[in-house]
Amino acid sequence: MNEHRPDGSDHDPAGDQPSTGREPDSIFKVENRPAPIFNAPPVVVWLAAAFLAVHVIFQVAGERFANWLLLVLAFIPLRLVEGGSALPGGEIARVTQFVSYGFVHGDWMHLAMNSFWMLAFGSVAARRLGATRFLLFSALAAAVAASFSLVINWGQEMVLVGASGAIAGQMAIAVRLIFAHGGSLRTIMQRDVNQAPPEPLLKLFTNRSAVIFLAIWLGLDILTASSGVLTEGRIAWEAHLGGFLTGLLAFPLFDRWGKLRNQDWY
Repeated sequence: MNEHRPDGSDHDPAGDQPSTGREPDSIFKVENRPAPIFNAPPVVVWLAAAFLAVHVIFQVAGERFANWLLLVLAFIPLRLVEGGSALPGGEIARVTQFVSYGFVHGDWMHLAMNSFWMLAFGSVAARRLGATRFLLFSALAAAVAASFSLVINWGQEMVLVGASGAIAGQMAIAVRLIFAHGGSLRTIMQRDVNQAPPEPLLKLFTNRSAVIFLAIWLGLDILTASSGVLTEGRIAWEAHLGGFLTGLLAFPLFDRWGKLRNQDWY
């Protein structure tokens, strides 16, 4: 997720059988077949395609139209202060910007990185939640991410674009499933996380594999934010944080399977 200046297959858990009281490892292998991390559900593929389509429109459109479209779709804190409705998009964009900014990316590298992370970890979340809940959750994570950025940049003439906030939320869900009960990135190829009990939130931060993964992800985030590597704009770390916290805390609200199983969420 970058900031720029304006001038420049659903799983239906309802049919699952009651819990058998099996140990977590046996629940992970309930389908007895691998679920490759890049076997992306259709909703993830279509969402990535939407990102690509919007970016192509920006590339082929004339400069005037591209600038207008950017100001309509991007999240702009200035839009929410007095007189902000004069920006392209008007009053409607004051609301829609909390989600629409996620479809805009600063450059091809920004688009490629976000698409990669979503195909990898968003796929885990999508298989677990199903298409509708996945989209609703992603919209919520994007909105919370933008709100975090809004608090820090209230009234400023900055432009926030990119799906990173929503993807950070998707990654938080994936982390709670992938690393649960001794899991790792290696074992995801052998485990079925669609019906697996998630790692309790308080236990997650004592899970060595999860902590190492999160440290690496956070380190890369800080590196790119401070050095400008891979992007020309500032990395909106506060938006990433907002999206990630949304994934950690709001997962139970969207995970119908977990509710049916009365999972130990926290």
